[in-house]
Amino acid sequence: MKTKFIIGSLAAVIIVSAAFKLRSNKHTVEENVFRPDANKTVPVQTAAVETKALSKTINYTGTFAPNREVLMIPQVHGQVTGVYFNEGDFVAKGKLLVQIDDDLVQAQHGAAVSNYETAKRNLSRYENASVSGGVSQAQLDNLKLNFSNAEAQLKQLRKQIELAKISAPFAGTITLRDVEPGSVVGNGVVARITDLTQLKLEISVPEKEVNFFREGETVEITTDIYPSKKIVGKVEHVADIGDPAHNYLVRLLVRNSNPSVILKAGMYGTTMLKTGSDKNGLFIPRAALLGSAKNPQVFVVKSGKASLKQIRTGFAIDDSIEVLAGLTEGEIVVTTGHINLADGSNVTVVK
Repeated sequence: MKTKFIIGSLAAVIIVSAAFKLRSNKHTVEENVFRPDANKTVPVQTAAVETKALSKTINYTGTFAPNREVLMIPQVHGQVTGVYFNEGDFVAKGKLLVQIDDDLVQAQHGAAVSNYETAKRNLSRYENASVSGGVSQAQLDNLKLNFSNAEAQLKQLRKQIELAKISAPFAGTITLRDVEPGSVVGNGVVARITDLTQLKLEISVPEKEVNFFREGETVEITTDIYPSKKIVGKVEHVADIGDPAHNYLVRLLVRNSNPSVILKAGMYGTTMLKTGSDKNGLFIPRAALLGSAKNPQVFVVKSGKASLKQIRTGFAIDDSIEVLAGLTEGEIVVTTGHINLADGSNVTVVK
């Protein structure tokens, strides 16, 4: 019984001691908490609430790429007998670029033409004879089969002759030549043709801004090489699927036919997008903003004193924040020196 009494007494002493320690710590903490001196004048920097246009310009930079580009790869094997272009040439659509040896195929084609004409005449003669019943159906069917085979062989050889010629699929500039007369070609690239009459500028646009671009609309583009020239581009494509960073590909099409502004693939281009509206709004520097996004506040300076005000914010333009409520044009807000301020503090404005 005596032991229980001693244990209970010790527990009570420990509880009282702990309570005393907590109270002592609380008192120490309260003594160490910084409290601005209401009578002290705090130096601050300020800015006036200003009226600005509710619009901003965003720049997007990309690299010009050819509108079309094709690698020329032979579809038949053989020795090259003629090359009719040089790197840098502008060639028209359909121009013969490379000729591959087709002598053997041409000879086979001549024989195939003779076989075709013979099969055609025989079929015509027997069809006429069949009217009087002098030809059996089996003979007629056999002649039709011979004619079909001769026709198929002729088409095959004509295709081989066609494939022995490599021609330009569209008008463009030869940007690669990797073939010489006498060389044997197979499945390798012999040339590259590039359409530079139009260029594509591909830019990456964040999710929150992609709806500002609409297919078919025009935009202005500037380049480093022609900084004073405004180039008109057309929005050709806006991607429906973004990348993992929630950016979307936007492709702009630019005509490259102006002799005074000649663009090349690989150059940088920048398009400028104006967002917002032409209406005006009240703005303060971002540095003046205190509190949270849900509870924004600012210190307003009037008659040498700082007063804390609740405001409502809106659009953000660079380093400025739109104020929807709580301030009026011309009021002075604190931009630096907040740490020493309290509601009602005396302030002096420094530059």
